[in-house]
Amino acid sequence: MSVPLLRPFRAEIPQRALDDLENRLRGARWPEELPAEYGVTNERVRALAEYWLEKFDWRAFEARLNAYPQFLTEIDGETIHFLHVRSSRADATPLVLTHGWPGSIVEYLDVIGPLTEPGSADEPTFHLVIPSLPGFGFSGPTRSAGWGTHRTAAAWAELMSRLGYESYGAVGNDAGSMISPEIGRLAPEKVVGVHVTQLFSFPTGDPAELADLSEADQAALAHLQWFMDNMFSFNVLHSQQPHTLAFALADSPLGLLAWNAQLFGEHLAPEFVLANVALYWLTRTAGSSIRFYYEDAHAKPRPAGPTTVPTALAMFAGDFRSIRRFAERDHANIVSWNSYDTAAASGGPRDAAGHYAAHEATDVLVGDIRRFFASRASGSPWPVLASAHEALRSAIAGVRDWTAPTPCTEWNVTQVLQHAAGDQLGYAAAITGSGGPDFNPFAPSGSLPAAPAEFLEPTLTAAAAAFATVPLDATEVPTPLPQGALPAPLAAGAAALDAAVHAWDIAKATGQKSPLTPKLAEQLLPVAHQLADPLRGFAYAPALPESPDDNAVASLLRYLGRDPEWTA
Repeated sequence: MSVPLLRPFRAEIPQRALDDLENRLRGARWPEELPAEYGVTNERVRALAEYWLEKFDWRAFEARLNAYPQFLTEIDGETIHFLHVRSSRADATPLVLTHGWPGSIVEYLDVIGPLTEPGSADEPTFHLVIPSLPGFGFSGPTRSAGWGTHRTAAAWAELMSRLGYESYGAVGNDAGSMISPEIGRLAPEKVVGVHVTQLFSFPTGDPAELADLSEADQAALAHLQWFMDNMFSFNVLHSQQPHTLAFALADSPLGLLAWNAQLFGEHLAPEFVLANVALYWLTRTAGSSIRFYYEDAHAKPRPAGPTTVPTALAMFAGDFRSIRRFAERDHANIVSWNSYDTAAASGGPRDAAGHYAAHEATDVLVGDIRRFFASRASGSPWPVLASAHEALRSAIAGVRDWTAPTPCTEWNVTQVLQHAAGDQLGYAAAITGSGGPDFNPFAPSGSLPAAPAEFLEPTLTAAAAAFATVPLDATEVPTPLPQGALPAPLAAGAAALDAAVHAWDIAKATGQKSPLTPKLAEQLLPVAHQLADPLRGFAYAPALPESPDDNAVASLLRYLGRDPEWTA
């Protein structure tokens, strides 16, 4: 069977289309002024329209886009446009990055450089495939129905195979956060990991699901309810009558600008907003893009069951707040859960600061992507250690009170973090012979020399790098424990046990859901049984009696002398 042709592509909008756009904007008819409670304001749209007319340079944006290799191909009867930017390094991991509405491939332009050509050879690197969704931008308009989450995921799996990638990761935002996990469901043998900025999992209506939710999760539900009550009209209309709206969007750039701007926060630079809106207008895809909602709303039910591919969430304050209890019902293998607050300013709840994280918080998102896929690398010899490190990262990302007391007697959260970081440096130093902590992990000061994540990350990197040099069958790996050298799996398990339990300490102390999962606890319980007894009174208290209702996490904690029901 012949492989469908991949055709090189350049964005080249005819000048007559740009002239027509200018004429329509200059001749626009404006509605009367109304306050913000009624929707996007005249002031907001007028400022963007004036910028579009007087300052926005489509040709400059076109040149920026054309600086990257672009292609067209046909998949399932439709044209698919995509950027394909390969790293110069042979060890790069392929990633497919998927946007949503009213975003576009513009969302991901800022991450291309740091992901494909990082400044350090020690940083992981990636080959990037960035498609325009079917019916969006240069992929559209679509001619056939059914292009929702599942059909798009199948198309992306075909696209990655067509490009010769038989092992790759999937990254997504907005609609991409629904499509990317579905790619993993369709091709679990190929997808090494899924990284998203939202996990759209909601309550089922069972009251038991809402019992004992943390304050943070309750706030997330309250924000979701606010969004449903005040901002959800676009979703309802797209899902029910997209073509009725399409007449207005196809005929009026001012109407398109106002409609799409409702979901572009006021804190965003007009260049970013208008690059996205202009792409819709000049490709005549305003109408076909919103049909994505209709197709999902009218799709046939798919087989139930959670996804199983390793999954990472990097969510940003101001955006949709995922709730882990619900997410774990739909995704059975969440191995990284991080929350960031990077917004310098916000225009209020309508602003959704952080939604376009690849543009708004490029360095933070790039760092999260790098760490996750580095931990998923097929050559990683110690997955249990990688999982424990992710648990510790996840725990500190959700801390609001760094002085809170913890299950570790007389230590607050900051001191537990210092101790955990020092222990990881201790393992790294034992293996490499250098680079131990410059403080006493058993007398933590409670004062950090840098932000918590900046303080922790080098210690985890050092431990992971040290263990990467250890052969799987090594019988005597140096450790900082009184037992001295241990077989390689037990040494790595010891470092993982330390990180995972302190992740539980921090999460428990700060009212978060525990990142110490039953799966990880099951892996660590045999390690604890081999190591804990000689350390009683030094690192662990006497074991507590087990309860018949204990799961793996509770059994592990009780064996290590920790009360699973501890409260401050």
